[in-house]
Amino acid sequence: MISCSILNESLENNMDKMIDDEMLVTQFKSGIQKAFDELMKRYERRIFSYLLRSVRNYEDAEELTLEVFFKAYRALGSWEPKAKFSTWLYTIASNLSIDYHRSKSRHPVFIYEDENVIEKRLVANDISSNPEKQLEDQERGEIIRAAVDKLSAKQKEVFMLTRYEGLQIKEVAETLGMAEGTVKIHLHRAIKKLQTILQPLWENNEI
Repeated sequence: MISCSILNESLENNMDKMIDDEMLVTQFKSGIQKAFDELMKRYERRIFSYLLRSVRNYEDAEELTLEVFFKAYRALGSWEPKAKFSTWLYTIASNLSIDYHRSKSRHPVFIYEDENVIEKRLVANDISSNPEKQLEDQERGEIIRAAVDKLSAKQKEVFMLTRYEGLQIKEVAETLGMAEGTVKIHLHRAIKKLQTILQPLWENNEI
């Protein structure tokens, strides 16, 4: 027999999933702190993953993620939604990423942390997986990441938001402050450039 406490916890979890972001924002504005905690729980990993792909440093991505939610927390009380909450969060993250890269270009910092270490931190190794396949996947990932890094800043941003984060063209346009047509152009050019870079590797079965 299911205890009342377990049943109540299950119902509470289901209710949390049913509450949309806009309702949580409204609750937060009315003074319910827990509403922001729920928003952070929903998006913290996604924002961190996006920033990690952008800055390629685990600790910096963690710090930037905290800053995203700190800025969101401070501004949310007066925020008037013109787009989805998630789009607004990505806009904050994108702006912080741009500032980060500008800062690094003025004050270069050489990071010796192996990207493989970052990958292992993000995804636990499956001890039952095929080691050879794991190595192949790892090498393939490194090749693709290197290719993405050759895109222009805007092409890379658009490509990551659409392909990695799953945002729609309209959401990317709102996030980056671009016209939808401009986003489509950057995405098209990014895909064409990646095809040019990766096609020889595909033909030689290197990836």
